[in-house]
Amino acid sequence: MEDITESKSRLGIEDPRQQAGQIISDSKNIYLITSEEPEAITSTLALFYTLKELGKNVNLIIDTLPENLKFLAPSLDFISYPKNFVISVPNDIAQISQIYYEKNNDALKIHLTLESGNIKKDNISFYFSETKPDLIITVGVKDYQKELSSRLNSFGFLLDSPILNIDTLTSLSADNGQDNKKFGKINLLGDLSLTETVFTLIKDINEKFLKKEPAMCLLSGLVFYTGNFRNKLTAEIFQIASDLMKNGADLKIIIDNIK
Repeated sequence: MEDITESKSRLGIEDPRQQAGQIISDSKNIYLITSEEPEAITSTLALFYTLKELGKNVNLIIDTLPENLKFLAPSLDFISYPKNFVISVPNDIAQISQIYYEKNNDALKIHLTLESGNIKKDNISFYFSETKPDLIITVGVKDYQKELSSRLNSFGFLLDSPILNIDTLTSLSADNGQDNKKFGKINLLGDLSLTETVFTLIKDINEKFLKKEPAMCLLSGLVFYTGNFRNKLTAEIFQIASDLMKNGADLKIIIDNIK
């Protein structure tokens, strides 16, 4: 089945797969955002391992990793939570001359010495702040703004960064066939499964191809997509599964964990 792709990129390259490879190559700090579908999560984990192998600074945004997928992640340290918390006081409300803090087993107290003005609770704002990434890669996300709408206090710094949007053209699962909004700078969309699209992308961007960890993730994705190789089978899927097992993926371990 031919992969159908669309793109809004202005990279000067016509093929969206080449555009995706180029923008990944040019980016150092990358955030990954996945939908909650198991195949999207496994495909995103495969990208995480591959991008780490390429020396990228990669962060994965996911609320929780499902219990039956934790075997794919030897550590949950890669899951991203904002680390920079900002307390803001407008200068026209008060002038602050000194800041210090005290910390004990019970609490952290931050003390502000006022040079002028008065501060009320309503005058103080709190938010997270992180450096904007060079690139955001979404996997299986239909509507980026909707996905982030409930997380803006924590992840608002992700807005306005360039996006590589990887998805199928429509979803047959939780989104009830909702079309992708084509919100990316590059939209890598097609009739193929997420796993097949990400597999091809990884082959394009990593000359060393696949290590065991991303191979395990992608074979897990094929298990989810095909219902343990009972549905949606093509010659291409069998070929990909063979390549993944040659690179260390263990089908028995996968089935034992995700059943």
